[in-house]
Amino acid sequence: MTANPDTSILPAVPAGDAVDREAAAPTSDDAASTSTLDPRSSNPPAPPTTVIRPPKGWQPIDLPELWRYRELFLIFALRDIKVRYKQTVLGVGWALIQPIAFTIVGMTIFRGVAGAGNDNVAPAFLFYFASQIPWMLFNTGLQTSAISLVGAQNMIKKVYFPRLVLPTSAVMVSLVDMLIQSAILLAVVLALPLIAVLFPGSGIEVYTPPWQIVFAPVAVLWAFLSALSIGLPLSALNVEFRDVRYVIPFVTQFMIFAAPVFWPASGIESGTWRAVYGLLPVAGPIEFFRWCLFDSVPAHLGLWAVGAASTAVWLLLGLAYFRKMEDSFADVV
Repeated sequence: MTANPDTSILPAVPAGDAVDREAAAPTSDDAASTSTLDPRSSNPPAPPTTVIRPPKGWQPIDLPELWRYRELFLIFALRDIKVRYKQTVLGVGWALIQPIAFTIVGMTIFRGVAGAGNDNVAPAFLFYFASQIPWMLFNTGLQTSAISLVGAQNMIKKVYFPRLVLPTSAVMVSLVDMLIQSAILLAVVLALPLIAVLFPGSGIEVYTPPWQIVFAPVAVLWAFLSALSIGLPLSALNVEFRDVRYVIPFVTQFMIFAAPVFWPASGIESGTWRAVYGLLPVAGPIEFFRWCLFDSVPAHLGLWAVGAASTAVWLLLGLAYFRKMEDSFADVV
């Protein structure tokens, strides 16, 4: 006689709570998700991949990117200022030697020998010294921005940052020289009443600032943008053609005589040709700056309009060309 197994000791499982072994068994998807979440898994999830591709063709200026790198403008400008005046005997005095020397040239040669006018500005030396301030801002900013990319070639090859920071910060350095020259001009103007009292027979007149002097910062900004509008495309060209760095000083040596630095634009009698003269990038800022400082300087509206329009056009074209060539700087420089 065969004994039956005793099943009375097994607990009774209700029918509604019966466990389906197939349903309870882990599926392949659950196993995959468990292995992914398990830090001890031999196949951790791959990190996200970011693909950086160089821009092609004509690209707009990425203003949000420039804003994220806004601190670099000041950092590069301070670096250039330190390098410029490091281990120099005169230091910032070099910012005064050239405008003072050209003021003497204007007083002796253009006014004394050539008889060029000065729009009845008195004392006359204020006319020539004030003309040097926007000219030096334009000239220095143009030359330094044109060679800024080549000067930072090691950094361009190793680190990414918006290349537009380099020529812009280079022009910002020339603002320091402009502030020094403006401080000297202000000191001379404040000293004129004392000189007139100490030397009553000298004929020196006291300077009275006109109401339009409040627009002087606009003239400075105009000169800054004029230098940047020409310096941007030249800096891109200088990366590929290194002759540009030698051509620029040669051209600016003649431009100072073509610009209204030693003579006023009112010497051009034809109003049409005077307006055409505004196509010279630095003519408008110089004339506008002198009009802001001296009440006797006439307002050349046609010249200003043509000059402002040409500056805007050159700036847009310079930005577009610089942006187009930006992707090749690291390979060519």
